[in-house]
Amino acid sequence: MRFGLYFLLLNTWHAVVLSNERPDKQVINDLNYDFCGQLGPIDDAYCYLNYGVDSTADTINNWFKHEGGNQDTLPTTRGKLRFGWEPRSGDFSEIDFRFRIRATLPALKDRVELFLSDEEDSGNQQALKSARRDELGNNDQTVLALQFKQEDKDKLSYRVGFGRGSQLYTRARYTDEIKYSKDASLYYYAESHWYSGDKLGVELNAEFGYVFDSRSAFEFNNNFRFRDKTDDWVWRHEVQYLHLAKNDTSYVFTAMIDGLSRPNYRKEQMLLSMRYKRKVLRDWLFIEVEPFILWLREENFRASPGVAIRAEVHFST
Repeated sequence: MRFGLYFLLLNTWHAVVLSNERPDKQVINDLNYDFCGQLGPIDDAYCYLNYGVDSTADTINNWFKHEGGNQDTLPTTRGKLRFGWEPRSGDFSEIDFRFRIRATLPALKDRVELFLSDEEDSGNQQALKSARRDELGNNDQTVLALQFKQEDKDKLSYRVGFGRGSQLYTRARYTDEIKYSKDASLYYYAESHWYSGDKLGVELNAEFGYVFDSRSAFEFNNNFRFRDKTDDWVWRHEVQYLHLAKNDTSYVFTAMIDGLSRPNYRKEQMLLSMRYKRKVLRDWLFIEVEPFILWLREENFRASPGVAIRAEVHFST
């Protein structure tokens, strides 16, 4: 299911066509990208990407202008694209492409966000493709949805759209945070969801975080998801240590274990990794190198070392 991405790429291609027809100026729906085509190959490609995302969000925002929201403000967008190769012992062919885009629609008083991704924003958020749960959709499956709240600061949000292989779905999620001190906090959410194929489900998530200083932090995450279709729980426990170094460099150390509740409460995989991330060449371009060791039940928990190499593009308006 890639229709959302096709729509985005179509708008990006449209921007390139306009630049060839009118190289001095590109203005559609008050979006001005007259500098595209004059920045060099790398920056021009990035400029056209931003233009494609912005024009798509503006088109969708225009559909709702009759609802009485802000008629003049353009929508804001933010997102990232990530390309990766993740070879490990026994599998040197793992290629990963991920994308995530959010757009806030002022025509609906900024209470509604357009969400476009090829993964859900919870439950299956492992950076390593080989460590994502097959039960939760390990394959690339586009999520295209509208997320909305009654008020901007409401803790209860709703989402309706398509996901998990073109299934129609809807969910309601309650999110809150408990501050124990200026350094320690507990972030949690509880949600119920329904998929046209997978039927009803429940997800519970709690994440304890502690900030040591301005450059390092600790997180302990627990996630449980119940699936009505198979009448079992998918669970995950994860510990991470984050450190920000100089020169726009960061390190994330991860230890993770997850599993199922049937036929008994048992682990299905374990992961140890260290992710190195650094900004290169441009403010919006990052590289990641993540050596890891993965143990899978389907491989009799044989230690499988590997290294992931990724390039990540960030954009926002």
